[in-house]
This record gives sequence, structure tokens and C-alpha cells, in this order.
Amino acid sequence: MMAVELLIGHAFWVLGLSGVLATFSYLNWLRGVRGWSCSYMLQIPLFLLPLSLSLFLFSGGMALTGLWAVPPVPWWQWLAWSVLTLLFGLQSLLYLRAGRRTGWEAPIEEKSNHE
Repeated sequence: MMAVELLIGHAFWVLGLSGVLATFSYLNWLRGVRGWSCSYMLQIPLFLLPLSLSLFLFSGGMALTGLWAVPPVPWWQWLAWSVLTLLFGLQSLLYLRAGRRTGWEAPIEEKSNHE
């Protein structure tokens, strides 16, 4: 049974890494087609949501792999990957909300304290 769990954990982090590479590849092509700058790409939900979801899968896979590893990894490593998984999941939800609210190609703007 342990081999199946490890396979699932490894599948998640491999899928997450391939998602990161696919996100950068596709959006680099899109950036060239539309003439966007790299700094603009780092501000739009169209790029940030798939990147966050991919990092969510990667960190979740690392946490699961550490949890089911034989011998087990130190508890603090599993906890660190788990916290990263939760943070990337929350970040993904926030980018999804921003994309639906303001549009997928609109930059996510920070509120200024001078308003």
C-alpha cells in the first residue's frame, strides 16, 4: 500500500513542475504575440493563477511524499511543505477571484494609502 501513496505524492509534484514549465512556456509565447512586458505578465491573473495552482500541486506532492516516505522525513520538512501548500492554495483562490472580478488580462493593482 505504501508504494501507491508514494506514487500519488510523486505524481502531484511532477504534475506541478510540468504545470510551472507549461505556464511559463505558453505565457512567454503569448507575451511575444501581444507585446507585453515581463513585469506586466507578473501582474495579471492569466499568468498568476496557473502558476499558483502548479506550485500548489508541487508543494502538496512534496508534503505527501515526505509524509509517506520510508524512513519518514523530519516533521518540520513535512510541516513546511504543508504550510506552502495552504498558502499557494489560498493565493490561487485570490487570483481566481481577481480574474473573475476585474478580468484575466487586467493587472492586479494594490491599493494606495494616499487615497
